[in-house]
Amino acid sequence: MLDFRIHTFLTVCEHMSFTKAAHELHLTQPAVSHHMHALQELYGQELFTIVGRQVVLTEAGNRFRTFAQSLQLDVNRFIKEFSQVSEIEVVKFGATLTIGEFTLPPIIRNLMQSNPKRNLTMHVDNTENLLDMIDSGHIDFAFIEGAFDKNSYGYRLFSNERFIAIGSHACKARHPHPTLEELLGERLLIRESGSGTRAVLERILADRGLSVECFCHLDEIGNLNVIKQLVGSDNGISFLYEAAAREALEGNSIVELAIGGWSVMREFNFVFLLDSRYESRYLHFLDECISNMNPI
Repeated sequence: MLDFRIHTFLTVCEHMSFTKAAHELHLTQPAVSHHMHALQELYGQELFTIVGRQVVLTEAGNRFRTFAQSLQLDVNRFIKEFSQVSEIEVVKFGATLTIGEFTLPPIIRNLMQSNPKRNLTMHVDNTENLLDMIDSGHIDFAFIEGAFDKNSYGYRLFSNERFIAIGSHACKARHPHPTLEELLGERLLIRESGSGTRAVLERILADRGLSVECFCHLDEIGNLNVIKQLVGSDNGISFLYEAAAREALEGNSIVELAIGGWSVMREFNFVFLLDSRYESRYLHFLDECISNMNPI
């Protein structure tokens, strides 16, 4: 259903090589070049330039790739839905760790009860990997706590969340009214690179001329529950969204460290492929989620 020349274009974009694209498509290199010239003639835009021996997308080429990727994924989804006669709606989506483990569970429970004929598949991963899954069509959309290129994706605000420092009762006794600089002497427990939580902290620190390496010791822990347990036993401090810490804070196993001058709010965003023909369907699901959020 998709113009075969657009498929050739996307293959060239994947490899940034006419030769490699020709090999994958079982075409000759002149045939690939002909497809590209035909697209450029059709749309009146130069899509590629050659720098040395490297194929480089022009600004117009980048715009066309974004559109073509969205179109290809929409076509694939339509064909799959068209060929399957079923009353079951299948929704595949992703969520970063904080949202997936602490914000969405009660919402998903409500959605399952209100629409039992819908199959939900949720992947919990870091921001970077979820964006890759959107790009490849493995998921339709994602709830993301980290930064992303807002010019390359469609998105809507899901919620605003406080980003706080947490420590043990002993740590708070040592630092009853801490400054950020005072806490640099504590061990920092942090998520792995690529996580939204870590990226937020790194940007906040950078704005203050600091980095995670400024703490006296740095440990990477890939599980938020483990981080909170270690913090509670005075093995370090951490920074995370209040939603992820709320149960432990209410249970008094950890405490918030009220850093002077620290008041950080960050967005949780609903992210999907730019220019998707399924945008209205995705946004309807977002509206359902928002209407099923439990008041805090």
